[in-house]
Amino acid sequence: MKGIKLFIWVCLLVPGWAAHAQVFPLRWTDPATSALASTFTTIKSSDWQNGLGSLSGIQSPSADNVTIVNDPLAEGRQVAQVYIRSDQNYSQVDNGSPRAEMVFSGDVKFVQGQDYLVRWSTYIPTSYAFAPKLLMVITQIHQSALAGSPPVELDINGSDYVVSIRGGSGGTESKQICCAAQDQGKWINWALRYVPDASGVHASTQLWKDGVAVFGTQGVPNAYPGDNDSYLKMGVYLLSSFQGLSQITLLFGPVTIGQH
Repeated sequence: MKGIKLFIWVCLLVPGWAAHAQVFPLRWTDPATSALASTFTTIKSSDWQNGLGSLSGIQSPSADNVTIVNDPLAEGRQVAQVYIRSDQNYSQVDNGSPRAEMVFSGDVKFVQGQDYLVRWSTYIPTSYAFAPKLLMVITQIHQSALAGSPPVELDINGSDYVVSIRGGSGGTESKQICCAAQDQGKWINWALRYVPDASGVHASTQLWKDGVAVFGTQGVPNAYPGDNDSYLKMGVYLLSSFQGLSQITLLFGPVTIGQH
């Protein structure tokens, strides 16, 4: 039935890698945000080494759209792979839009007035084909309501990233971040400091890309009135057509949510 979310509840799909795994030289998180992260208490994390068990659900047409695969840059390490295909049936996915998203709800909700730090990593495969009019959400803080635009959203729009925030009685503040096309074949580390507040009085939204501040607002509403149940999602949510592409694939590294 169109318009109904299809949540595929997942368990540990891939056994944990050996407990004595070696330490790889490739960074998972940027040292420029490590000092900040040390001041937050971790309330949720996953490095995908024990499968998808940290998720509360997957929103996609099939469980196969989100899987654990080997890191293309580090032998023995595992990451989350998310893809969508143009020939799949999305009628049972929320609003019928092509998407495959990992849902971090359940025990982690973003309460207004609290201070959070979300860290994650993205990898655009070398086979990824950029299209000028292709627009997709890759990470979002989603409001508790099923409909509407998310209060925080990170997109790939053509060959660039775009970050947007929304809240209060309406309005959107966005910024284009150059350049996704230069990030193919390497891990990119993101950090979002998020103090949600629908009134804007205490609201703060700060985004770092590989330790460099790329977006920041203070006093701009970034949550909807009365909503203390927003949650984290990431994956691929297509807002345009496939632009002639048959498949879109992204990889995601470790995810950590901290709270002051």
